[in-house]
Amino acid sequence: MFRVVVIGDANAGLIFANKLRMHTNINDVKITLIGNSTKTYFKPDGVLIPFNDIDYHETVRNTDSLIHHGIERIKALATLINPDDHYVKLDNNRVIEYDYLVIATGDRLSTGEIKGYSDSVLHFYDLNNALKLREELKNIKSGNVVIGPASLPFQCPMAPYEFAFELKLFLRKRHLENSVKITVVSPMDGALPFNELSGMIIKRLSDENIDFHGKFQSDSIDREKNILTSKNGESIKFDHLVLIPVHHGQRFLIDSGLANDNGYVDVDKYKLNYKNYDNLFVIGDAANFMLKVGAFGHSQASYLARRIASETSGLTPEDYFDGYLGCSSVVDNHTGLTLSFNYDSKPMAKFSSFMDYYLKYISANVYFSSIIHGVL
Repeated sequence: MFRVVVIGDANAGLIFANKLRMHTNINDVKITLIGNSTKTYFKPDGVLIPFNDIDYHETVRNTDSLIHHGIERIKALATLINPDDHYVKLDNNRVIEYDYLVIATGDRLSTGEIKGYSDSVLHFYDLNNALKLREELKNIKSGNVVIGPASLPFQCPMAPYEFAFELKLFLRKRHLENSVKITVVSPMDGALPFNELSGMIIKRLSDENIDFHGKFQSDSIDREKNILTSKNGESIKFDHLVLIPVHHGQRFLIDSGLANDNGYVDVDKYKLNYKNYDNLFVIGDAANFMLKVGAFGHSQASYLARRIASETSGLTPEDYFDGYLGCSSVVDNHTGLTLSFNYDSKPMAKFSSFMDYYLKYISANVYFSSIIHGVL
């Protein structure tokens, strides 16, 4: 029997484990899922929750309810990986051996690296902070709202702009758009790492009278003066600050000698394996891809599940992962766009319509009913 061990019980890990279970015989492949999550949160809805656009209860499920029958679950955290001897150490002192190892441990948010970052600085990258932000927005009347990521990389490059567009609509409905200024900062030169799309987003920001500051990598926050300062010395005054924390991979991957200093693991982008190990794979945000997008992790998990299912069945696996990514985002007043590309094609907005906006709103339902279960 093949032993497939998955570290990480969030997006990519769950999709991979469930899809692999669907494609393999329970008597031929044992799947073990390691993680201590009790709830699974659909993070893309973080840009909608602060505006009360959706019921946040619909964005959360009990993790146990999402795991298919025939998958062993160990509620623990990995502390060390030995790729040469094929085992994982856990924080409960257990040692788990494997034939295949899939790392899907995502990101950790680090607020301590920005001087002055405190609980008064909000973001929407977890449910608790999205709900806090919702309460703050109820009382907003005037001033400058500064929005942006503290550094690169960060999950979902479109998210700060989605939030800015949603905030503009929120203010317009309350006749406050002339009283509240919105400023978006970005560590990149442009809005996105793709020139054509970046230009389109910056134009839409301009059309909505939203200021944009590129090449702004946050360094410190002065809470007494309400000033955000970048590493190159540029300063922006704010009344409300929505700053996405610094992202890192998990520390145990560094301790295991697998990851770089930021905690991310370099992989072959076509096979998703680590170095010359043909049984150790990294998917989702744990891999050292500049793009940290849930839909990218979904595509990786689907490819890898098919690949390992083929290998354990004695069949020829797919040649390579093509890098496909497709996701819908909010861009302005009840309009969305669907981004679609792979390694061999330029990123493009295939549509820009209310239907794309609608797709954003139903994403959680599709995710929990189909995607997380490996159906799509």
